[in-house]
Amino acid sequence: MSHELESATSMIWTNEVPWHGLGIEMDPAAGAMAWMTAAGLDWDVVKQPMFTTMPNGENITVKGKKGSDYSVLIRDHRNNEFAPEDIFGPVGPEWIPVQNSEVFLFMERFCDANGMTIETCGSLKGGTEIWALLKFADEFEVVKGDPMKGYLLFRSCHVWGKGNQLLLTPVRVVCNNTMTAALSNNSGNFKMPHTTEFTTEVQDNAIQALGLAQGQMDEFQTAAQLLSDSPCNDAQLQQFITEIFQPNLFGKMEQDNIPVTEMADHWTPTAEGVYQSVHLSPGADLKSAKGTWWGALNGVTYYEDHMRVSFQDDSNTLGSAWFGGGAKRKQEAMVLATKMAVDA
Repeated sequence: MSHELESATSMIWTNEVPWHGLGIEMDPAAGAMAWMTAAGLDWDVVKQPMFTTMPNGENITVKGKKGSDYSVLIRDHRNNEFAPEDIFGPVGPEWIPVQNSEVFLFMERFCDANGMTIETCGSLKGGTEIWALLKFADEFEVVKGDPMKGYLLFRSCHVWGKGNQLLLTPVRVVCNNTMTAALSNNSGNFKMPHTTEFTTEVQDNAIQALGLAQGQMDEFQTAAQLLSDSPCNDAQLQQFITEIFQPNLFGKMEQDNIPVTEMADHWTPTAEGVYQSVHLSPGADLKSAKGTWWGALNGVTYYEDHMRVSFQDDSNTLGSAWFGGGAKRKQEAMVLATKMAVDA
């Protein structure tokens, strides 16, 4: 998988080497602050006034429509040394910083309250996004030999317009695919905009809400076993891939009288790549996946996690697979595969 880590040392892990072999191993009992320091995240963000130069050469402070000052968010290493990459961008008057230390202490509290552990963490996009995978103690097998691990994926953004987020992210061990679970409720999801202070009360409410995430893992297990028990033939698979990755093709087929049997002849390289992933990705020959909707879903997740190439920005694969377009497509695939399995 392409990645967008700041450097090979901007990722910390324990238990197992991550998918791309980068980062450094960490003692799981070292504590959240030690993890933060080892990952090179022991810095703050500060708001500084935003200035501009008028055509007449006058320097003025940029203000909003209501007279409030806009600011520039800067990474502060607390050593009075700054570089251009430490400028994270503009933020509005009501934007409230959340420091990395607050995030890591919260994750430690959350893990202690729910019997979980921080298994890996790091930063993306020049430090503007901090992330961690928090692992459930329990695991399950879809069928024997096809194990799943449960994680919550935490992201804290030092960017205007993006807040803090925690979401359920199961991982299929055999191919290291990350799932974006679309379940029946949002009780295990948490979002906090930067217009709210990360107070102890907010953290307590988040811990209570996210304590329900284990129930969501149980729901995901039920859905995964349904998909693994439901056969998916080649015609259904082609329709599934087309609906997710090339939905406009259906209209073209109707307009140009293209037979359904020739659908794949009009696929993009992406759709073709997903089809290959369904049949050739690790674990594709397992009983749970071969010729099932579980295999169809994992073809999508494998492609998005390991095969996706962005021609605009090849470094954006990880962010897309977890938080962006790739995550959205994986969620759509989960919903559609479940629907098609039930309707069959």
